[in-house]
Amino acid sequence: MSKRARDMAFRHFNKGVSLIEKGLHEDALENLKQAEEQAKGAESPQILVAVLQTYADLLYSHDQKEEALERYISASEILEENPKYMSPEQRASMFSNMATALEDSSRKEEARNKYKISAQIYRELIEKEPSNTSHVSNAVSTLNNMGALLAEMRENDDALRIFEEAFKLHEKTAESKKEDAEYQLKRITILENLLNIPIESATGLEEGRYGQLLEMYLEETRANNVVSLDVPTALQNFAHALENEGKHDAAFMKLQEALENISTHFDEDPESVNRKIAIKILRDMNRMLENEENSEILLEKYGSILEMSRKLLASMPSNTSYQLNVAFSLDIIGNLLKEAGRIEEAMQRIEESVDITLQVLESEHDDSSSLQAGVSIIEDMLALIELADDADTKLNLYSNLEEKIKTVSQESLELGLISAGICHEAGKILAEKSAYSEALEYFNRAISTYETVRHATGDDSKMNDVLENIAKTQLSLGLNDDALLSYMQLVKTEPFGKGYIDRINEILLEKEKKADSTGNVEILKKEYENILEIRTELLGLVPDENEKNVAGIRELQGKIADIMVAMGQTREALQAYEQLQEMDTKNTYLSKIVKLLERLKTSADQQPGAEGLEIFEFLLSKYNKLMEMNGNDVSILANRAAVIENIAYVLSEKGETEESGYMYNYALDAYAGLADLEPESVFPVERIAALHARIAELAASRNDSDEARSRYEMSLDTYRSLMNANPSNTEHQLDYAGVLDGVGSFFLSIGMHAEAKKSYENALKTFAGIMELEPENLTYRSNVTISLENLGYTLELMGRKEDASWMYENARKIKDGIE
Repeated sequence: MSKRARDMAFRHFNKGVSLIEKGLHEDALENLKQAEEQAKGAESPQILVAVLQTYADLLYSHDQKEEALERYISASEILEENPKYMSPEQRASMFSNMATALEDSSRKEEARNKYKISAQIYRELIEKEPSNTSHVSNAVSTLNNMGALLAEMRENDDALRIFEEAFKLHEKTAESKKEDAEYQLKRITILENLLNIPIESATGLEEGRYGQLLEMYLEETRANNVVSLDVPTALQNFAHALENEGKHDAAFMKLQEALENISTHFDEDPESVNRKIAIKILRDMNRMLENEENSEILLEKYGSILEMSRKLLASMPSNTSYQLNVAFSLDIIGNLLKEAGRIEEAMQRIEESVDITLQVLESEHDDSSSLQAGVSIIEDMLALIELADDADTKLNLYSNLEEKIKTVSQESLELGLISAGICHEAGKILAEKSAYSEALEYFNRAISTYETVRHATGDDSKMNDVLENIAKTQLSLGLNDDALLSYMQLVKTEPFGKGYIDRINEILLEKEKKADSTGNVEILKKEYENILEIRTELLGLVPDENEKNVAGIRELQGKIADIMVAMGQTREALQAYEQLQEMDTKNTYLSKIVKLLERLKTSADQQPGAEGLEIFEFLLSKYNKLMEMNGNDVSILANRAAVIENIAYVLSEKGETEESGYMYNYALDAYAGLADLEPESVFPVERIAALHARIAELAASRNDSDEARSRYEMSLDTYRSLMNANPSNTEHQLDYAGVLDGVGSFFLSIGMHAEAKKSYENALKTFAGIMELEPENLTYRSNVTISLENLGYTLELMGRKEDASWMYENARKIKDGIE
């Protein structure tokens, strides 16, 4: 440690302190800077921390906040090693100042921690010296600043607790300083901070306590002649607390008190008033009045709201929010007057509201909320016009309102809808006066807007009444074809309307009669389709209680399908019959569908691979659909299974082994379903047996020995069951022997000669037994010959050449017809 540096540090530090006391801050800063440099060289942390604190405080007071904060941080780091380098009072003061500096630098978390340290030191000091007013005052300031920071950080519960602590400490000095103006102002400040915390977001503050604090605050501001613009906010917060407690009347009274407070200040100095608070209070009052039912009370209370709203608007006439507030209040009051039967007064209020709203809409082209407000108020005006008794008066009022709306250059669907509504109402009045041409013009203007809305939004709810009036007016003018179009359009938008269905039916019946007299098939088909389209549309829109449409629709569809068959449009006819079948519970058209499908199957059998496959796949989709509706129809199931088998066969022929195998399995499932439905039928069992054998062949071709062997066994087992059930059926025996022959070939291909020999022997035995029944049957003789040759070949491979020769010789004899 350098003694000289230490002495120099002391000298500059003491001089700096002296200069501060004399108010010579610039000179003090220079001396403290030198003291800092000397203290660092002296390596004396106790001296350095004292210099840093004093230097930092002075820098901060001269708005050199960053430089001050650097020194606060350095001092803090030294004190972390040894807090005793500084007295508790100095530490508390330094950390409090440091927290303020950190807060100014937006380092809020660090600031909170330093405030916390300072507050704790002050608590300990006060505990030791409860009567030390300096400690109490400093603690109150620190706690108040800390609470303000926590409130800013939205940690309302902690902020509330800290403010309460500050207030209680401050109250301890009440007796000694109650006449002190500085004390009173600090008390008011703490109370303001407490009351500015929204009570609903601070769980530790009860409504009763809030009320006490508020009364204290109001008393202090009055007693000390302090003008505080936070009074309305506090009153509003208290109103929220009372409302949460269910004390709605008391809450509203507090809002009224807040509004009166603002109004008084507004009369004295409009610029001093926080307009945002005023608007919030007005909104709260409006919200709370929504549940009030007494019209007289509502008129009175909305009167005070309107008065304040007018004051705000007068202070800023171009403010659209203020304009709308006045418009809303006028509209509400107008509706209340309307309910009270005071129509003329109501009209005056709402007309003024409309004028203000349209002025807003002209200036605020893109404000959707203003637009919605304007629409609502104009609709209230329309409701008042409806109360006028005289038709001419209504027409004049509608005309005036429409002219006002036209002054707004803003184009919107909402305003367009209002204009359309006015045209509709004017048109109805004119129609009642038999001025049909003028009425139709108004109606068409209205419907044009409604159609625009429908195209833009899909909303057609406004069109029904206008369409009906248009149709009636067209009929009155003799425009029957136009009326038919209008009625059809009306049916689409109003399915349960009844006044126009009979006329539509009459026109359609006449069209059908004309179509029946047409000689050209193509023209006839087209006419039927047009009529069918209309009838089908009607059926979908209007309940056919007397089945006037259903019978006609089916007859037309049947005629169209028959024409398609005659024109060679098989698939189109099939689709038409299918549609008819879907609506028929008696399967009237099933036979025609099956016949067409059979015709297509015959066509598929004659087509080459790819073209035939496309037809088979088409047939399968149709049979699947038929099966869904007629799942117990044996012929459908059988045809479906056969089509699947055909698809499998074509795929197999094309070399698509995997796809073919999948379809053969699909066919198996189909035949299995048929067998379940007809357990006495042999046909599906025969096909199951044959398909297992075919799948076995495919498996063998892709060297899947396990699958091939398993499938052959399934096939043989199935044929055995068939032969057991009917031993005299030679076809089953032939098929069984044929599978055995195939099994022999399979075993031979995988080198299992003994198993192949056994299979061929069994096949030969079966074929020989059949041949004994008809020795001259060439097919039977050929089967025996092939089995003998296969068995001979197998024996030859096994080295049994003599036995093989015997088999070959016998095969030759049978083939040549030698006994």
